[in-house]
Amino acid sequence: MARWHPNHHYDQHPPSDHDADCCPDEPGVRIRPVTFAGLEGYLEHLANPTQRPPLPTARVVGITSPQPGFLDQHGRPGRTAMAEYRRRRAADWQSWQPTLPLRIAAVLAAGVSSGLLMAAAAGFRLAWLTGLAAGAALAWRLRFRPTADTLAWRRGAHGEQRTARLLAPLERHGYQVFHDLAIPGSAANLDHLVVGPTGVFVIDSKRYRGHLHLSAGRLWHGRRPLDRTLDTLWWEATQAAETLGFGPDLHIYPVLCIHVARLPWLRELLVDGIPVLAAGALRPALQTTRQALSPEQVELVAAHVHTSFQPAA
Repeated sequence: MARWHPNHHYDQHPPSDHDADCCPDEPGVRIRPVTFAGLEGYLEHLANPTQRPPLPTARVVGITSPQPGFLDQHGRPGRTAMAEYRRRRAADWQSWQPTLPLRIAAVLAAGVSSGLLMAAAAGFRLAWLTGLAAGAALAWRLRFRPTADTLAWRRGAHGEQRTARLLAPLERHGYQVFHDLAIPGSAANLDHLVVGPTGVFVIDSKRYRGHLHLSAGRLWHGRRPLDRTLDTLWWEATQAAETLGFGPDLHIYPVLCIHVARLPWLRELLVDGIPVLAAGALRPALQTTRQALSPEQVELVAAHVHTSFQPAA
């Protein structure tokens, strides 16, 4: 689950300016300098918006050979989300603790009152059992429970871990898979970055309940539009392209992977230039060639990932 800290656990809106060189037929991120013609096109788009705004101009760093890197492993999936869950759970516990004496008093009062009522109605033989049952039931209802926002972070971490298990078999076929990478200069992170013979992919894992649907050209989770989710993922792919620094020769393809929620399409649906697919369709989608890379190119790009990214959290 991609993190945009600190205001929202899933869909905090990333920077909103974009740059020109993407179309719905080719969802990868291409980076190039802005020309006067490109600028005029961008201004024309602002006046007559018909599709996703072009991508922002990225600073292209001409790296020709990788230097010693930050990453000694391929990262731990869900680490950032789980760390945030633990931090928020501890904060919830601190807020809940002062109410503990009142909760204990309520449980004792419920047990005693229920026991007395039973004693008056059926004698003392069953009074203590009734009081115990009533107290236990209330204690269960008044137990400590993290907030829904806190639990969402744990679900997000579990979604990332499930995605990592789906991606692991690709490593036997020449792919290199990275997890939970910090985006330089930002508090955000990439859930997964995959480099392989079919291209380079930034994957965002989401674990939703219910179902997703497409309406009026927009993707919805129940009654909530996922515009921010898609914008965030697009921005993350742009940042990955800028960080790797290969310029226009390398495309970064954003992919949204959905766990649990029902999707009405079978394989993948292109929404605003981003493939949206169920977890079961992820591996076949990544094995479809978007930009062919030789084994040597895969090794070079992966070496740059080691060089350019640090593990998040």
